[in-house]
Amino acid sequence: MKLETAIKITKGFEEAYVAAHANQDIEFLRDGFHPDVEIFLNGRPLVEGRDAYLAYWEPMLPAMRDFALTKTCRGVDGNQITVTYECSFTTPDGDTRLGYGIELWDMEDGQLRRWKHFAAEVDPPS
Repeated sequence: MKLETAIKITKGFEEAYVAAHANQDIEFLRDGFHPDVEIFLNGRPLVEGRDAYLAYWEPMLPAMRDFALTKTCRGVDGNQITVTYECSFTTPDGDTRLGYGIELWDMEDGQLRRWKHFAAEVDPPS
């Protein structure tokens, strides 16, 4: 895969997550994920399958208000893409949260097939 393609895919996921939160509609994410996607969080299996992932993420839509996200493609090797991200959101009780992470994506037929997500959520600086 060429770097330009990887950057386009990365920005597509960024836009899909922002749209899903803004519109409270999980379906914005569906096309990006392979039906048999495997998702890992901080080294541990999280969910298997696109429908399982969407069911896992859907309750977070209303719980993460004012959701903002920036994903940056850091590299590509064959069908693997390395991404960093930063996000922010407001919790239902009004607290602001910040998140940072590194993601390793294995792509198949233009969809995310294996996602290794290493994340940290932190309080914003005072």
